[in-house]
Amino acid sequence: MNNIPFFDILILAMIAVFIINRLRNTLGKKTGNESDIVKKYSIDRTTSFKESVPDEISSNTSNTLNKKDLNKKLHSNPKINSVLSKICQYNNDFSLESFIDGAKKAFEYIIKSYSQDKIDSLKKLVSKDMLDIFSTEIKNRKKRKQSLDITLIGIEKPEITKAEITSKNLTKITLKFITEQIQITKNSKGEIIEGDSNQILSITEFWTFSKKITNKDPNWTLEEIQES
Repeated sequence: MNNIPFFDILILAMIAVFIINRLRNTLGKKTGNESDIVKKYSIDRTTSFKESVPDEISSNTSNTLNKKDLNKKLHSNPKINSVLSKICQYNNDFSLESFIDGAKKAFEYIIKSYSQDKIDSLKKLVSKDMLDIFSTEIKNRKKRKQSLDITLIGIEKPEITKAEITSKNLTKITLKFITEQIQITKNSKGEIIEGDSNQILSITEFWTFSKKITNKDPNWTLEEIQES
């Protein structure tokens, strides 16, 4: 009975020596796969993503975006879709949703500036012809000592109805605006001489915005307004 622990220890010692010898042989032996393992980890490191510089797009990324935009359907109307796709080729940052949202904000700002006689605020947003029209209306209103109050109650999401690229590479996009407004004209005494403050008008207009297709500036210019 007293000899059993001794034999147990001896057996364990023999097993330990055997394991150590096996480990030495294995760790000291080359398998021929070492270069593949190193290469694998080298590739993993070099393909890690890096933080890109804002507004900086590589030529490869640009080409990829252009190919995607050519195949992407931006509008149900084939002619409009073709124009929008060409815009994307020249400007990778172009977004249809952003354009429509920007047009809506421009609509609100232009209406507000016009009703408040702020002609200087319109200079960067409208074409020369449109600026002349707005300016003439404002001057005539001032001569009559009248003021125009426009309250925009609601505006539906603008809808693109037409898009074209002219021979001079000028891109034109027309949007349909359906709005609810209250319009009243007051005299110098503040009395309402035209319109009704309790009457909500449903107004449909077509606004055409334009810019050079090669122009990277995201701002568009109001070119024309047509009533329905």
